Amino acid sequence: MTREAVRAGFEEFVGDIVDTAYDEFDVVAVLRGESGASGRLLNRLLKNSRRLDQRVVRPELRAYRRQVLDQFEPILAYAADADGDFEDYRDRVRDADVYLDHLRPSVRGDRRRTIEQAQLDRQRRLAEAARPLVESPESDFWAAAVDALDRDHARDLVQTHFTFTDPLRADPDAYVFETEIEPGDVFGGPLTARLPTVTVEYTDEVMRVLERAETTVVERALSELDRRFDAE
Repeated sequence: MTREAVRAGFEEFVGDIVDTAYDEFDVVAVLRGESGASGRLLNRLLKNSRRLDQRVVRPELRAYRRQVLDQFEPILAYAADADGDFEDYRDRVRDADVYLDHLRPSVRGDRRRTIEQAQLDRQRRLAEAARPLVESPESDFWAAAVDALDRDHARDLVQTHFTFTDPLRADPDAYVFETEIEPGDVFGGPLTARLPTVTVEYTDEVMRVLERAETTVVERALSELDRRFDAE
């Protein structure tokens, strides 16, 4: 199986999670919990939640999807390098990691190093678990899973290694997701230039929707795996 085919399978999985998360995302709940802007401005944002969704929520989730896929590139390179040493890929994996990029500035010292090492270990295990798929002669992701793995190992790949919200569950207070909202991007009109930029944190909501979406997509993927194995 080519690296491109493995990438395509992972992209489909991640895309399903982000699309499902988008359907669940509640921008109104985020704004109601926000305390960094005036009440009048927040009320205006709430009234324009649809436009806020288009200008802020969708771009943020698209950016998250892109980061997760970019993060997969050095992992996939290591998976394809059967004789490689993970240490040769360590810096690339760390620099591309979406969660390490979202660590709160207050997470420092030993705690930061512990979280970083745990995430690097998680990514290394993903690459090593995916290696049989890269080496399979099949050109389809699901066919390669059936060809290269038995049912238990294939299910473990999806349940344990393709899930990527584990860091959020392990250290929920270590990460921050926030964005700046330019009122002019939401409201339009000449008077909006006078309104201040608002920094909105949406950490709790992104954790909620990603975890729920991942559960849904994993169950769907496991059903597809079972269907493929039962057809053999």
